[in-house]
Amino acid sequence: MTNFYVTYMLADQAARDKYMQEVLASGVIEKSREEEGCIRYEYFYPVGSDNTLFLWEQWESREHQAAHCQTEHFARLGEIKAACGAETRILIEDQIVEG
Repeated sequence: MTNFYVTYMLADQAARDKYMQEVLASGVIEKSREEEGCIRYEYFYPVGSDNTLFLWEQWESREHQAAHCQTEHFARLGEIKAACGAETRILIEDQIVEG
């Protein structure tokens, strides 16, 4: 299992809200969740920030996530990201440690 933690940085709250509205309207979330190997695909609003979003993607393998990156809905997500001026930072984690 591999976790992908994606932080989206946008200009302000209006840009963030527009981005999220476009993503919801596009059906990207539902289509991603239906893909083979998708365990989790969840957006979150970080507390104390008006211009960021957080996406937690969890896939059975990196290969499943790589296949996701080849889909039409992933391409649509890129178009929305560009139109809204979003920048991203991605952290990839292959191990979960519980303690």
